[in-house]
Amino acid sequence: MKNTLTATFLLLLTGISASAQYGNTKQLVEEFGISLNAMNCKTDVEGRIADPGNFRPSAGVYAGLLYRELLGLRLEATFGTITATDKKATKKVFKNRNLSFKTNITEISLLAEFHPLKLKQAYTPALSFYLLAGVGYFSFNPQASLNNKWIALQPLHTEGQGFPETDIPNYKLSQINLPLGGGLQYNLSERFVLRGEAVYRLLNTDYLDDVSRKYIRPVLFDKYLSPTDAELAKRLADRSGELTGDVVSKAGERRGNPQKDAYYSINLKLGIKLDKVGSNISNRRVRKAIGCYRF
Repeated sequence: MKNTLTATFLLLLTGISASAQYGNTKQLVEEFGISLNAMNCKTDVEGRIADPGNFRPSAGVYAGLLYRELLGLRLEATFGTITATDKKATKKVFKNRNLSFKTNITEISLLAEFHPLKLKQAYTPALSFYLLAGVGYFSFNPQASLNNKWIALQPLHTEGQGFPETDIPNYKLSQINLPLGGGLQYNLSERFVLRGEAVYRLLNTDYLDDVSRKYIRPVLFDKYLSPTDAELAKRLADRSGELTGDVVSKAGERRGNPQKDAYYSINLKLGIKLDKVGSNISNRRVRKAIGCYRF
């Protein structure tokens, strides 16, 4: 899946580059850059609280076009990790549940930028803000730690996903998301730009952490899974017994909250604007070379 996302990113990147080359370069500025981020999540684990202590480093690359310094289109690839644990929950009910997870995130997104200050000003200030919205495609694979090993949870059907008795479909590990956010842009020079952003991803899944509905009868794991997977599923679906020495939860009791999960990031970007014939950068250099005065 990661190879598929990489190939898609390169294909779209080629399209952006071609648009810049054959478009009106007097109106378009092409920008490439890197991104260092902090990623976090809001899931059922820890009681749907976005814990600031769960931020994890992530990184990305991007390529974009900016039309008249007003409207932009950006293609971005982001790679990160999110995690949460009930051990840090503030409510006893979640602490007793004792679930935890982590997952790697691989994301490709196409984002539109809107720079509203350009509507009121003929020039672009060194520091300005912008709004972001778009569509993304991301992959994830929630895992839990057991005996110092990370176990993939989706194949274990911990809530009976895909079992006829539950009528809950199994979730896909690659899905669409909707990124929304905003940022500040600071022009370090004619060529380099620094950006700070906050981006929130709306998801159509509640299984980012593999927790959503209710506990099921353990015999269903024996019915549909191999003996090895059934044993793992029993241990990872209900971990309350690890704290008390006895299983506290019962089949049919609430395990999670069916509200959709989400993840978000705070991003620091460094970009470089390419010097094209007809671009603002080139025009300024031409004026300087032929001795034109600046007013």
